Amino acid sequence: MFIRKIKLHNYRRFKDIEIPFKEGRNILVGDNESGKSSVLESIDLTARGSRHRVEDIGIATLFNVDVIREFMDSDRQLTNLPELYVELYLGNTVEEGLYGNINSDGVVTYGIRMLFEPDLLLSHQTYAVLQASNASFPFEFYTISYTTFSGEAYNGYTKKLKTILLDNNTIGNEYALNDFISTIYAATLDPVEQLTTKHSYGTSKVLFKDNALTPFDNKLPDGYSFAVKNTGKNCLENDLTIQLDGVPITEKGTGIQCVVKTQLALKRTHDIPVIMLEEPENHLSHLNMRKMIDDIERNNQAQIFISTHSDLISTRLDLRNCILMNSATPMRTTAMNFISEDTAKFFMKAPDNNMLQFVLANKVILVEGDAEFIMMDAFCRRVLNHSLSEQGIDVISVDGKSFKRYLEIAKVLKMRVAVITDNDGNYDENITAAYQGYMDNEFDNIKIYSELDNERYTFEVAIYRDNQTACDELFEDGRRTLSVLKYMLANKAEAAYKLLTEKSDTIVTPQYIKKALEWVSV
Repeated sequence: MFIRKIKLHNYRRFKDIEIPFKEGRNILVGDNESGKSSVLESIDLTARGSRHRVEDIGIATLFNVDVIREFMDSDRQLTNLPELYVELYLGNTVEEGLYGNINSDGVVTYGIRMLFEPDLLLSHQTYAVLQASNASFPFEFYTISYTTFSGEAYNGYTKKLKTILLDNNTIGNEYALNDFISTIYAATLDPVEQLTTKHSYGTSKVLFKDNALTPFDNKLPDGYSFAVKNTGKNCLENDLTIQLDGVPITEKGTGIQCVVKTQLALKRTHDIPVIMLEEPENHLSHLNMRKMIDDIERNNQAQIFISTHSDLISTRLDLRNCILMNSATPMRTTAMNFISEDTAKFFMKAPDNNMLQFVLANKVILVEGDAEFIMMDAFCRRVLNHSLSEQGIDVISVDGKSFKRYLEIAKVLKMRVAVITDNDGNYDENITAAYQGYMDNEFDNIKIYSELDNERYTFEVAIYRDNQTACDELFEDGRRTLSVLKYMLANKAEAAYKLLTEKSDTIVTPQYIKKALEWVSV
């Protein structure tokens, strides 16, 4: 069983959105407040079927604030009270109880839904609240229901879809840890085994009372006796923990806890078909993150959802599995399955590719290496009288000439991208011919900038020619055997840094870089 799509209506920042999913991995990437966590949360809440969990979070926090505001600014009629629902459309199942047309699409298919709606039995009271002069939104008069698409009700004990959510942001939270252990316990033992162990645990508490506590009852006043709690928070699930090499995982470091919890969840995929990882990179060293990625790559059974800010995770697990979310466009997502297989494999191997920075940007300058990257903000201040951040421009070094890999993505996402590159001594061959299509304005959101003069074949040569006096002052040292230009070519990043720190106020910006900044800033 897997989730083939989700529909969110008035849930947190989403008024209406539909997101299709893959049966395997689904990687949610986006900036802060884009809704990545909300999607995972909505799946978790709908699958759980737990009213108590919703009440702990608060209905008011789950409702879209704009929808609430619009209603309160209207004539506040009962018939116009908004609903909130989450629908999970399921695939790879033939369970009859899930099959029906009780969904917003009105189609007969498999699925489950969570619905918040006004309680009809309290219509009179709700109306009175809405008509009050100091009225607030009547969240208290809403009811929560969990049903399959056939109309069959379910709850936390009769859930139709088993899921697990691992949120590394709450790694030290007692509730989250207990919830995880309970989920693993339920997935490891069948129902009969669970009942047997619970009974045995209860019996052991009675024996402890009889053997260890009862002899001391005579020290209490008449009628009083010692006993052991055996209900509620003192049940087996809440007393359980998991050990690794004899040490409770709660005593392990946060990084190890993250690794252990992920490994345990992935090993239960025959019992838990949907696994969600919320920012798994948190608390992990680079080595442990690589190990976790390897564990995920080896898992071909579960449907895995990951929300992440990590370039390593999003690229190593295949960019084509990424779903791009943007806070500026909350009702739209972009599946990155348009990326070619060759490009996806390239970014799996490419180090420090800054891919997420790239896809989330609006204006980007791509440069070859560190030297251009180091000096670009100074150029921007000279040309535009503002910093790169003030202009909303991101600069990314591709560490070479892999520009077309990025441009393949930029063509689809319609982001404004300026490429600043060297002509390497042959403008016609290395620029005009190499970037055919981009040079003839086939894509109006992408432009290539380079020196037209073949003698100014690289960035350092252009800088030296335009700033010879400054460069000679900085780098002409009698102890060096290299000429100033050769020194700059041999020490590109160091030379750029020295120019930045000592000559940024007077540096002359090469014309092709000036044009790139002026164009991309629009």
